[in-house]
Amino acid sequence: MEWGELSFWTLVLAGAVRLATPVVLAALGELIAERSGTINLGIEGMMLAGAFAGAWGAATGGWAFGIAVALVAGALLGALMAGAVLWGGANQLVVGLAISLLATGLCSYLFEVWQPSGATAAQIPLAPTVEVPGLVDVPLLGEALFGQSVFTYGALLCAGVVAWALRRTGAGLRVRAVGDDPAAAGMRGVPVRGVRALALVAAGAFAALGGATLTVGYLGSFSEGVTAGRGYVALAAVIIGRWSPGGALAGAGVFALFDSLALQAQRGGSEIPVEAYTALPYVVTLLVLLFVARGGRAPRALGREL
Repeated sequence: MEWGELSFWTLVLAGAVRLATPVVLAALGELIAERSGTINLGIEGMMLAGAFAGAWGAATGGWAFGIAVALVAGALLGALMAGAVLWGGANQLVVGLAISLLATGLCSYLFEVWQPSGATAAQIPLAPTVEVPGLVDVPLLGEALFGQSVFTYGALLCAGVVAWALRRTGAGLRVRAVGDDPAAAGMRGVPVRGVRALALVAAGAFAALGGATLTVGYLGSFSEGVTAGRGYVALAAVIIGRWSPGGALAGAGVFALFDSLALQAQRGGSEIPVEAYTALPYVVTLLVLLFVARGGRAPRALGREL
């Protein structure tokens, strides 16, 4: 398949939307955490935990049960981080990295217990795909817009809800107040630790949902390293998007577009090494982060200990 063919770019765009979905979900969670003032470096581990929990839950009780199990797993990791940082006084960056390492090791062990080496792989039912008759066959954009998993449309809905909630609700106002000036917010009666804790629980749940998207939405299987650094890409997307839901959506889209382009280029055959294509979306994301993120205003209390 040649680069100039319409079918090539149809596959690229459809793949980009699919690949953006888990990053968007994780980025929404990271956005909530950072708007409350906490940097969640545990996002990669939370995504991986969601991927494993979703796969196990789906194999046990169906794809919907898998989503529920993933949400619980992510929320628990978020609560663990909240307890260590907000009440234990631990450094949030160290705790985040520790949670990622913990989740990686725990998922590896539990996966071996669940599916020992040499055993028959468990069947993981996939979430349904929504196809709009007539529109899904439109050239170039049909499959990208009208033939995606329920996770994709759910992610778009979540982005809209998060954007509305942060701007239009009392809960969103408290999150932003705690992230900008926790001392002033506390003087006005806002429970600063409670708000940040709930934000971390939400961040964990969203990240885990992003991980479950990979295993329950698209792959139908779990493997160690299945998230492939997408949690950190989500963190970069938040910064690229200047801490807004719409911007995070765009940041995730940049990564996904080049990720999809690299995948389709590999399938089409090329003399360029596979490793170069694999690195392409991460390099592009890093370059965009360096140039686009300049001048973005982070929450004033981001990363500060209480």
